[in-house]
Amino acid sequence: MTDRGERRFHQLVTAGAFGLALMVAWALAAPWLVTLIVLVLAAGSLSPSWSLTRRFHRYFVAPLHAQGPTEDATSYVRADGLLSVIAFAGAVFVIAGVPPLGWALVGLATLNLLMDGLADAAPLRRLVDHAFRRSSSRG
Repeated sequence: MTDRGERRFHQLVTAGAFGLALMVAWALAAPWLVTLIVLVLAAGSLSPSWSLTRRFHRYFVAPLHAQGPTEDATSYVRADGLLSVIAFAGAVFVIAGVPPLGWALVGLATLNLLMDGLADAAPLRRLVDHAFRRSSSRG
């Protein structure tokens, strides 16, 4: 269980970092910035306690306001793992010389994080959650 504000903070900060990389896509360091963000996102998907944005929220932002409603973070953590793979693939495509496809994948990950953080409406998270529910009901 996690605080909804913590999850939203994590998603919006990560989307903002990806957005920064998209804004400086012309720079040679931009795909490496995406790779760094992906490492942070993937670490948080392996264990939410490893997420830098979640820790920052817990220690610096959360004490400033009352705790919001809690929610199960399992589907969000799974979606973070998948989004980190998609964004990493985008960085690899940019480095390999196919920038339009690469930046489109990074943009997809950014859009998904923004939709989930702002409106709780991320299609990718819902697909992942639905796939895990179907596979667990079969076994």
